[in-house]
Amino acid sequence: MKMKNYVSIIVVLLLVSCSQSADKDSLRLLSIGSVIGFEGENNTFVWKGIPFASPPIENLRWKAPLDPEPWEGTLEAMKFKSSCFQRANSIQGGGEEGTTSGNEDCLYLNVWTPPMTQEEIENSLEKLPVMMWIHGGGNTVGSAHLYDPSLLVSKHKVIVVTTQYRMGPLGWFRHPSLHDSESSKLDISGNFGTLDTIKALEWINNNIQFFGGDPDNVTVFGESAGGHNAAAIFASPLAEGLYHKVIVQSGIMSSSSIEAAESYVPENGIAPSRSGLEVFNHVLVANNLASSLAEARLLQNQMSDAEIRTLFYEQDADILLTSSRDARPKRSGMTRVFPDGHVILRGGIEESFNNPSLKRVPIISGTNKDENKFFNSMNREFVKWGPATGLYKTVGIDEMPIEIIDEDYYEAINFYGSSFWKQRAVDTPSSNLIKSGHKDTYAYRFDWDELTTINDMDFSKLIGAAHALEILFVFGSFDSYVVKNFLFGDGAYPAGKKLSDQIQSYWAEFAYSGNPGKGREGNLPEWTSWSLQEGDKYLVLDSENDKGIYMSNIEYTKDYLMDKLAIDARLSGKEKCETLFALSYGDGNGVSLDEFENFMGGSCSDRDYSEILDMIESSDEDILDNQDN
Repeated sequence: MKMKNYVSIIVVLLLVSCSQSADKDSLRLLSIGSVIGFEGENNTFVWKGIPFASPPIENLRWKAPLDPEPWEGTLEAMKFKSSCFQRANSIQGGGEEGTTSGNEDCLYLNVWTPPMTQEEIENSLEKLPVMMWIHGGGNTVGSAHLYDPSLLVSKHKVIVVTTQYRMGPLGWFRHPSLHDSESSKLDISGNFGTLDTIKALEWINNNIQFFGGDPDNVTVFGESAGGHNAAAIFASPLAEGLYHKVIVQSGIMSSSSIEAAESYVPENGIAPSRSGLEVFNHVLVANNLASSLAEARLLQNQMSDAEIRTLFYEQDADILLTSSRDARPKRSGMTRVFPDGHVILRGGIEESFNNPSLKRVPIISGTNKDENKFFNSMNREFVKWGPATGLYKTVGIDEMPIEIIDEDYYEAINFYGSSFWKQRAVDTPSSNLIKSGHKDTYAYRFDWDELTTINDMDFSKLIGAAHALEILFVFGSFDSYVVKNFLFGDGAYPAGKKLSDQIQSYWAEFAYSGNPGKGREGNLPEWTSWSLQEGDKYLVLDSENDKGIYMSNIEYTKDYLMDKLAIDARLSGKEKCETLFALSYGDGNGVSLDEFENFMGGSCSDRDYSEILDMIESSDEDILDNQDN
């Protein structure tokens, strides 16, 4: 499917590339060496490509990250380092389908601060709050390179750190033979990407004071898979004391199955997580040690743990990546953390919202009103596509969406997909936190959808307040030609820019105080904590052209949404069953097999869902071919 530029065009708006030279006032003397940066956009200092861990290569692959080695002289932190190893995708600058990009040596971070000399930092009594951003991408693609937080930094005097982490089979991976009896609990956990983000927090705690930051006031925030990883930090006992607030934007709260990861996939091909054993079967075939997956399985069962481990470590990363992709089971969902009991609680991320004995910090969680439209817009069963014309063809876009096939059906499936997402990621966790005695719990829903019309296709209907759109508002990247002329509908820009300023104000105030309140300037509608009572629960973030910013008392529970679906006149009985079947996909929305089979009096249990499953899998492959969440 030729949609690469359509998918990536909004995301790449965040990417800023410019030439620069070192600024002597940005020289910083760290504990492991000196580093110099440059004057960045919007009156900031920037340092790019600072190592926060030793390269996780060779014998350090599938190991917990180690401290970086000290360096001699002054590190010129002028350019981004390589992204972590991943499939080539449009967001990362293209590449032929099936190729790879990035590098295993990728554990670097980037720092933005207001412009301060070393002397000013040493003489200042004020230490600035720190915000660590974790990028999204399904934990399979993405990079810290794509985000420019300079406007947030300059407007509100915060420090922002963007960090890399291992992804895919190098970031979250388990195989029963991968480690031996001397392996640490960290290594056995399989949560290498999570450990990378914790190591970045350790670096911040040890070094951020040299940049004018307060190591005792650190906020972790991220979107999509980055939101999932921020929630994982919230759930990890190892991160305690390294951060003090967390913002989860459109995060998935569920975990991967350790049992599934260390078992063969059932004959029906359905499993909740990738199997390390199945990945190794593909490795054997790729190395011409077996001619088929069936033969590979027989061979693997005969090999010793040491033989399997040695062959794993001998593989080029591209073989591992291809093998992991090819081994992806049906209904597996995105790559998620493992509840190993050491890095992540045995009860998974969800336990961190239920267990009153845990030490927890103030938290904001939220979703976008039309999360699922981002994905549904790419599904040819829902949307007709045709050749791009005019300017869009000129810039390399091959195809564009031209018509929503059935608008009522499209709106219905979006409502349930996005609402179940909100229920699982925001409403239920927030209620559980309050019930367990945690008061500092804030929630939002992003509703802005004033998008442009292209070739008679109204993008406010096609993608609306889509997944990842709020990132543009959090970082405030509004002043490019493409944003003004591609993204915004008529008259939408001024109000959208104002909403971005307001969102940044709330985020910054939360970073300062742990309570978003009335924003940094104290002039916004008050954002109050989640309530178990009939009162307000979450903040709606929308343009003044629409309903503006206000608190809402509407809570979604699983039972409420399933009951609503059962009587929705927009959908036939068959469509209701298919909708719930799709929503149980990958465990992303927490609809259990029993709940599905009992839905509408059991009328959905005996239907054939092979076509809808194939459609879901095909759509997922199209998304993976271009970019992930």
